[in-house]
Amino acid sequence: MYPSARSCMTEARYSTADVYFMPRYATVGTALSYSLLVVFVILLYSQLPMLLPFLEVARPVYVVGGAGMVAVLIETMLSRRDFRFVWPESYLLVGFVAAAGLSCFNALWTRYAVDNTVDLIKIAALYFVIVNAISTVGRLRALIWVMVGGGLFPAIGALWNYAQGQLVEGRASWVGIFLNPNELAYSLVILIPLAGSLAATVSIRMAALLWAFVAIYIAAVYVSFSRGGMLGLLVVLAVAALKWRSAATKMLTLLLLVGALAWMAYGWSRQEGFGQLGMDTTMHQRLTTIRAGLAMFADHPITGVGLGSSVVAWPLYAPSDAYGGKWLMIHNTFVQALSETGIIGFVLFTLLLATSLSDVRRMAHGAPHYAPLAIGLELSLWAFIVCGLSGGFLLSWFPYILIGLVSSLKQLGAEHSMASEVPARG
Repeated sequence: MYPSARSCMTEARYSTADVYFMPRYATVGTALSYSLLVVFVILLYSQLPMLLPFLEVARPVYVVGGAGMVAVLIETMLSRRDFRFVWPESYLLVGFVAAAGLSCFNALWTRYAVDNTVDLIKIAALYFVIVNAISTVGRLRALIWVMVGGGLFPAIGALWNYAQGQLVEGRASWVGIFLNPNELAYSLVILIPLAGSLAATVSIRMAALLWAFVAIYIAAVYVSFSRGGMLGLLVVLAVAALKWRSAATKMLTLLLLVGALAWMAYGWSRQEGFGQLGMDTTMHQRLTTIRAGLAMFADHPITGVGLGSSVVAWPLYAPSDAYGGKWLMIHNTFVQALSETGIIGFVLFTLLLATSLSDVRRMAHGAPHYAPLAIGLELSLWAFIVCGLSGGFLLSWFPYILIGLVSSLKQLGAEHSMASEVPARG
């Protein structure tokens, strides 16, 4: 929701010639909540408690995240400003959380659905911390820097495991939320456009550093042997080559695209590749989970089988020749939303993504000051969508972080437009 002029510009300092309008949140500021947000993102990417198990007792990720939300509420009350809701993304996210809560009443395993809904509430809380703590474009850009730098933890960790032969079915991964090679690959692919958007606005030296980061990400995606991640990478590089305005950036992106295609043709060593997909066991299994998800929806069309409970429902809907004693998740984020939260949750989740894409696309063609960041965020959302077609990432942190960044950029753009439209008084 766009803020009112009253909430954006309530304090003014007058001189004989100029009027300087200041946002009300400057009275108290959001330094504490923003600092906690940065620490949270670092902890999320570093997975420090997994590397140092004695920290797991303190659960630092959730402690810092909760403290960030409390800081936002305190800063909001002390500054007497409204809690930021961005229309329509914030309302759609709240609606999706409500749909997830509704799914618990008819869930196949109520406790499990409730636990997953609580996790979604935590993710939604992070979204609102992002929207309320980021008060300038500089802060938004700085947080993207933290994300891009944080991505080195799982990328280098996966490359190290690959070099040491510590593989999962011949595939490299890392720890914690990056333990699954597909999760690892998609989380790195969405960072590539963000790094490119930063590289477009910094010095040559810093741009070279960022492209070095990108090379590390791509190498980690390669050794994950994630087909969904590779397809997402190809789409991102192809679309980025069309969207980047710098000729040098376009050329570099095209070179990376050619390199990715060459790797798929000559460097792919995983038994499951891109040839003979019709006879591929893993591909057949993925399609079977999608058909099972649609069957779950047919039986539970309004509220679904419960958030996260498609895994529980899998043995009930899987063909006897596909079950094999394994409990599988739905390998498509949109079918996952449909089967687990029903038509209500599916519509809200899809609209949340669609409106975010529409808004950031509009911003990419708007003010030049916002264009590079908007293009990077748009490409990252497309990367998530493409990767989500072959993976169930409904409860992953990263799409909601991206949507939070889009909402923040949209809010900042609205405030900037309002400030520029206020006539100066002599």
